[in-house]
Amino acid sequence: MCLPKRVSGAAIQSVATAIGNLLCFNFGLIFGITPAHMALYESEKLTPLNEATDPTGSALLTGYLFLSAAVGAAVSGWLALRIGPKSVLLCCGLLQIFGWFCIHFGFDIVHIYASRIFCGIAAGGAFVVLPIFINEIAESRDKAARLTFTIELWRTLGILFGILLGYYVQYQYVNIIGCIASCAFSLCFPFVQESPHYYLRKGNVPCLEKSLRWYRGIRDIDDREQPEYLQELAEFKAELKQRSSSKNSSTELSHGYIVRLIFVSFLLTVCAKLSGVFVELNYAADFLGRTGYSIEVNYVVLASAQCVGGLLARLFGPQLPRKLLLCLSSLLAAAAVIALALFKQFGHNWTLGDWCTRYLPIVLLGLQLLFVSFGLYPLAAVVSSEVLPTKLHDLLYSIASACAWLLLFGMIEGFNAVKTSLGPGLLLYLLVFAAASIFVGLISLPLLPETRNRRASAVQRDLGYVEQAGPVAKTTDAMGNGHVATHI
Repeated sequence: MCLPKRVSGAAIQSVATAIGNLLCFNFGLIFGITPAHMALYESEKLTPLNEATDPTGSALLTGYLFLSAAVGAAVSGWLALRIGPKSVLLCCGLLQIFGWFCIHFGFDIVHIYASRIFCGIAAGGAFVVLPIFINEIAESRDKAARLTFTIELWRTLGILFGILLGYYVQYQYVNIIGCIASCAFSLCFPFVQESPHYYLRKGNVPCLEKSLRWYRGIRDIDDREQPEYLQELAEFKAELKQRSSSKNSSTELSHGYIVRLIFVSFLLTVCAKLSGVFVELNYAADFLGRTGYSIEVNYVVLASAQCVGGLLARLFGPQLPRKLLLCLSSLLAAAAVIALALFKQFGHNWTLGDWCTRYLPIVLLGLQLLFVSFGLYPLAAVVSSEVLPTKLHDLLYSIASACAWLLLFGMIEGFNAVKTSLGPGLLLYLLVFAAASIFVGLISLPLLPETRNRRASAVQRDLGYVEQAGPVAKTTDAMGNGHVATHI
C-alpha cells in the first residue's frame, strides 16, 4: 500500500484497525440476520431452501456459529504466534467469504449450517487475534486501548445492520451485502504490513524495520533519523538480543503468579460472554414476550442500545480508570437484569400502569445491553492485553475465549429445553447473567490492578511477579504493546 509522505503513524494504525474491524462487523452481521432468517427457513411459503426446516433445525444455526467460534478461538492464539496475526486475520476473511457464499448459493439447511461454521471459525479467530494485532502495532498502551475499544463499536454496529437487513431487506440482497463486506476486507488487508513483533519473534531484523517504519508513517529516508523511531528500533533490537542470549534458559514464574494470571484472563473473558448479550439478542422475543413494540422493532431497539454503549466505550472508555469502569458497568448491568427478573416474576402483582407494564422490560433489557457494551465486554480485551505478559496473553486469551464460546453454545442450545411456558427458565438465565456481572464487579476491585497510565512493570508488581534476580521483568512500553518480556 503506497502511503503519502505526510500520513502519520497514528492514522495508519487507525486505518489498519478499521480494516481489521470489518471481520467483527461481519460477525455481527451474520449474527444479526439469524433471528429473522430462522423464521424464514421455517416458513413453508417463504423459505429460500428446497424445503422448510423445523424449529429444532433452525435453532442449531446460532449453536453452530458459537461452537465453531470456540474452535477458531482455541487455535488462533497459537497460529498468531506461528504465522503472524495478519496471516490469521487474512484466513478469517477468506472463511467469511466462504460462509456468505454458502448462504447465497445454498438450497438446503446443511449449506446454511456450513455458512455458520465458516463464519463462526472466522469470528472466533478474529476476536482473539485482532486485539493481539492492535496491541502489537500501536505506539503505546494508551493508543492500543483506544483502538481496542473500537472492536466493540464495530461488533454492535454489525449486529444492528444485520437485524435491519434481516427484517427489512430481501434475502438474496442480504447475502450480496455480506459478500461485499467480506471481499472489501480481503482486498484491502493484504496491503497492511505484518506486525513488527511477529518479525521480532522470528528474528527477522530487515522486515522488522520495514514494518516499524510503515506503522510509524516513515516514508522518507530523512525521517528515519527521528529520535522516537530510533529509540523504538533500538529497544526492539535490545529485546531481540536479550531473547537470543536467553534462548536456552527460561524465567521461572511463581505458581501463585501463574494462577492469578489464568484466573484474571478467564474471569474477564468468560464473564463477558455470560453477561447475556448474545443470548438475549438471539432470544429477545422470548425474554420480552408481548411487551415493548413489534418483534422487529424490539430487536432494533436492543441492538441500538448496544451501539450506544459501544459508542460511549469508544468515546469515554480510554479516559476512564479501568477498574472503576469495569466495576460500575458490571454492577449497573446486573442491577438492570435483576430488576427485569423481579418484574417478570412479580410484576403481575405490581400496579405500575399500562405503559410501565408494556415498556419497562425492553427499557431494562436495553439498559443492561448498553452497560455491558460500555464497559464489561470491551474491557475484557483491553484489560487482558494490559495485564498479561505478551506470550501468555496470546495463549491464555485464546483458551479463555474458546471456553467462553463453548459455555455460550451450551446456553444457546439449552435455552429451549430450560424454558417453560411459565418462564422460570427465563428467570434462571437472567439470574446467571446478573451473577456473572456481579462477580466481575466485586472481584475486579481487590484482584485487578489499575492499568491505565501505568507502566507494565508496575502492573506486574501488583500481580506478584518478581524475577529471581530482583527487578521486575523489563518492560517494552516504547515498543508499543507495553507487555512484560517474559521468555516462556
